[in-house]
Amino acid sequence: MRPLTELGFLRISTQPAFGATFVQAKRMLRDWKVARQPAFIPCDLVALDMDDPPTGKRTTDFYLASLAHKHGMQLATLDEGIGHKSAFLIPR
Repeated sequence: MRPLTELGFLRISTQPAFGATFVQAKRMLRDWKVARQPAFIPCDLVALDMDDPPTGKRTTDFYLASLAHKHGMQLATLDEGIGHKSAFLIPR
């Protein structure tokens, strides 16, 4: 699931609220990956088998949460409105 989650990080990091340039966001991601050496789960859930999102805007969120659920995990998120049983809201 590496490219999709990495793209999400880059998208969020470059929002005005966080203020990173794309170059800075890529550097932060690269540095974090080197320091933490994260493991990634395979993207082995077909879209037709994911849980149904309430709206089309939640398609990616629900796919990621469904994928996490398939692997006995939770999707860690800052999004209070995701509304999926396998979403874990990170406290602020």
